[in-house]
Amino acid sequence: MTTSVTLNEKLFDSLAKDALPKFGLNGWQAKLLQLSENITYLVQNGEAKVVLRISRPGYHPVEEIEAELIWVERIRRYCAVVVAEPLKGVNGEYIQYIRSPLAAAEYTCVLYKFLSGQAPDENDEKEILRSFYDLGEITAYLHRYTRDWSLAPTLKRFVWDYDTMLGRQPRWGRWQAAPELDMEQTAILERAAEIIQRKLKRYGQNRWNFGLIHADLRLANLLVDGITIKVIDFDDCGFGWFLHDLASAVSFIEHKPIAKHLIENWLVGYHRVLELEKKDLALIDTFILQRRLQLLAWLTSHSESTPVQALSVGYTDGSVRLAEEYLREQL
Repeated sequence: MTTSVTLNEKLFDSLAKDALPKFGLNGWQAKLLQLSENITYLVQNGEAKVVLRISRPGYHPVEEIEAELIWVERIRRYCAVVVAEPLKGVNGEYIQYIRSPLAAAEYTCVLYKFLSGQAPDENDEKEILRSFYDLGEITAYLHRYTRDWSLAPTLKRFVWDYDTMLGRQPRWGRWQAAPELDMEQTAILERAAEIIQRKLKRYGQNRWNFGLIHADLRLANLLVDGITIKVIDFDDCGFGWFLHDLASAVSFIEHKPIAKHLIENWLVGYHRVLELEKKDLALIDTFILQRRLQLLAWLTSHSESTPVQALSVGYTDGSVRLAEEYLREQL
């Protein structure tokens, strides 16, 4: 594993080196920040900073990256949410094509202005409780804008529904492949997944509950800068249930006692802008467990990703405990 990571880093460093002149950044220094669905670099020249995002071949067609950039620019210009500004290359295009002698494939990359701030500290309860008020409000602004923006449904982005998370075409792989699962645990999660599927089928999809969403609005993708919260990393954005953004907000911490209070604060913030109906509120636990199983699949299929090793500890057992609680509530 160590050798593989080293080789990957050499490849990505080579790609970043090829990318910099395409944005007029000759002489700037690129430092690897994270390996995940994308490869992210902090690019710096003295005090000046930008963020380079290199996409893995095959994960996003170019038209999906273009759609993401269109939405980010619309948010930046017309919505009350702070997001990073994409920057054009010297050829006037946002998306640049890059190569490395260490790989045959061609990669794409985009560049963003650097946003100041720090991700909320999940160990600081006062900070994250306060942040979740604002996060709920920010999420509602995004949902309201996509509902009202007539071009949103025309964007070429993938769909986040039961089938693409837990069903027949799981985008991040099958949660059943998690190596720590035994037969009894698998049976528990299967029963829970069947109930999730039935409930979401009844819930349905319409303009008021389903649309263009960020899909990964968790603490790691927020930056707190004084009293301002900024949103980053729209790479997973697509068409899904609006409540998936709430489930994403408590990703990896949904099993902690504080999660209940975080959800309550998120809802207070959300209701400043949009109202959720009783039928929506009744499905919060369903969306949270669906997200939990989706991330179990992600952890299993993305073992090379930077945060996976730390996040994986106890995740399978915690997922089973949440599923058992969910099943008891259905009785």
